[in-house]
Amino acid sequence: MCVDFDMETITISKRNRVLIGVDKKTLAFRFIRSIFVDEHIFGADIHIKVVGGEGSAYYLSKADARKIESLLLEYNRTKKGKGIIFS
Repeated sequence: MCVDFDMETITISKRNRVLIGVDKKTLAFRFIRSIFVDEHIFGADIHIKVVGGEGSAYYLSKADARKIESLLLEYNRTKKGKGIIFS
């Protein structure tokens, strides 16, 4: 998972089914509706709902998942009127 604050995008990469290539999903900040962090005994998953879909990253460390969530929420606070659309 790569969060780019300059381009205002989140890119989620994962191996495809045949293990030869990589599938990438890019989400724009302005379409984010909600962020959900699911913590387990070891690690965490983060689910980001966007207008028209969802992006998920699995098997992150708990610290990384919390950091991504807090960075996105902090970014939203600084973008008066043009930030993320949390409903």
